[in-house]
Amino acid sequence: MNKKINVSIDVALIIVTIKGAINNGLFTLETLLSCLGVAGVILIAYGRQENFIFNIAQNILNVLVSAKSKLFGDAVMAVYFLGTQFFGIDIWRNHRDENGNLITDNKTDWTVIVVAIFIGGVLLGGFSWLLGGAYIIMDAFNNSTAIVAQYLQIIKRKRVGWALWAITNIVGVYIWLGVGQPQIAIMYLVFTINSIRGYLNWGKLAENKVQGRF
Repeated sequence: MNKKINVSIDVALIIVTIKGAINNGLFTLETLLSCLGVAGVILIAYGRQENFIFNIAQNILNVLVSAKSKLFGDAVMAVYFLGTQFFGIDIWRNHRDENGNLITDNKTDWTVIVVAIFIGGVLLGGFSWLLGGAYIIMDAFNNSTAIVAQYLQIIKRKRVGWALWAITNIVGVYIWLGVGQPQIAIMYLVFTINSIRGYLNWGKLAENKVQGRF
């Protein structure tokens, strides 16, 4: 995508987030979480190394907000995300072309992805059920998809991670509205839009170098 379109999307996502914060409370953990999250995903869409600063902080807050809402799958997911951030910092730093652009990969093995999502969903669903969680099946599917997407995107730098993020973000909007957290739902709506933009941007980055299969 060209620079003007990217900047326009950035501005739109920020405006939607701020408007939601004004309506749902400016000085809350949920608002801080959503602002950090939006900043992080925007930077990821550009392949920027600085995304890790915002995403590490967002993941820590996400543990607290998810546990408070009894979305224990989301809480576990946030801990996992936090771990991948620390691995991803070095991986992203060491996989850049001569112009400093992140080197991404277009190749996908859907069989492995589907199996991984199924296994993760069963494990997360069982964990959430034992703790008396809310929206157990949807939460398990949502977070299993997110865990695989995070691995593909942060650890393997694969473009398909954005497609999985689009799916999990749409489900996330529904779940967070259901537990009475509209600002977090707005964050996931913004994430969904950014996932489409990120997929298009990473297609260009993937042309920089052909990587091995997943």
